[in-house]
Amino acid sequence: MGLVKTPKLAKRIAFFAPMGLYLRFRPLGPDLLPERLAVLMRELEARASLPGSVLEVGCFRGGTTVHVCQAMRRAGTPIVDYMAIDTFGGFVADQFDADADLGTPQEFRASFAGNSRAFVARTMRHHHLAEVRVVQGDIVAMPAELLPEVVKVCLMDVDLAVPIEVGLEKSVPRMIAGGVVLVDDCSEGTRWGARVGYQRFCRAHGLPERYEAGLGLINV
Repeated sequence: MGLVKTPKLAKRIAFFAPMGLYLRFRPLGPDLLPERLAVLMRELEARASLPGSVLEVGCFRGGTTVHVCQAMRRAGTPIVDYMAIDTFGGFVADQFDADADLGTPQEFRASFAGNSRAFVARTMRHHHLAEVRVVQGDIVAMPAELLPEVVKVCLMDVDLAVPIEVGLEKSVPRMIAGGVVLVDDCSEGTRWGARVGYQRFCRAHGLPERYEAGLGLINV
């Protein structure tokens, strides 16, 4: 996920203007880099016939959510259930503090704060994506029981080490055999953030680290 701040004017328009007008003012696109989005789409298509939900942790404005749901629908293999989770208030302070100790720049602290669950839910309605459940929560604090019971594809895009590690602890046990987890922001050479959380989880569970296009992957 890119580090983005929502301008105050855009935030006001998001709440008060018709959605079509707002999207003309601030177009909605996937938050993943194109090469990472291609990997996600490949993994979704490969598991289209599997039962279970798609889980996205860290959805920001819902750009990736909209893209993949629409693309799968066009391909004739629509996603039946998609849960998109976000704090909708940016980074959790103590989680960011832990990452700052690893080297995350302090200027990133306020990123992603200009958002709300109501806006993202409104975005899903605008795009007629009834299959998407928009949930507000901190993956570290929320009970694992609130996650889908069975998950076939999970995208973790929360940028920081602690929520990635804890999010994997909660989501991987809910993955169906043949499922896959993709962790964003795991580029080679990164010494803080998501890659650290991914590495900690893999080492704790004796799993091989596997990287593609800056994503960390876990096959179940």
